[in-house]
Amino acid sequence: MQTLTLKLISDAMASKQLPYSFGTFNSDVASIQQWWVGEYIEVEPMNEDGQQECTFILTGTSKGSWLSLEESKQKIQELFPSIDGKVAILDNGSAVAIFYASASLLPTMDAEIKRMQVNLKVKEWKVN
Repeated sequence: MQTLTLKLISDAMASKQLPYSFGTFNSDVASIQQWWVGEYIEVEPMNEDGQQECTFILTGTSKGSWLSLEESKQKIQELFPSIDGKVAILDNGSAVAIFYASASLLPTMDAEIKRMQVNLKVKEWKVN
């Protein structure tokens, strides 16, 4: 996964006012009701055309209701539509397409904390 793709995802999340960090949420969570953390799993390329694919995992945590996570999931679906996706040419000339794939609720040991996982499919085409 390219750092420019990570920045594209971060900027998209910020555009919808969704508190987000990659890897670990570094901000103080005492003053916010919800936050999202991103990570990814790369898929081994099947051919040599420069395409790289991964599943980008957004984990949302809420001190509010399940409905607030569902509303945020809807915003993420708007950012990364499952049919057309979010397609961009990055500053280095590479192309990227990001699509909403799926979501699931995650169990927690605390009734006050709700958690949801949103999976995005990311395809990148690198150029030399």
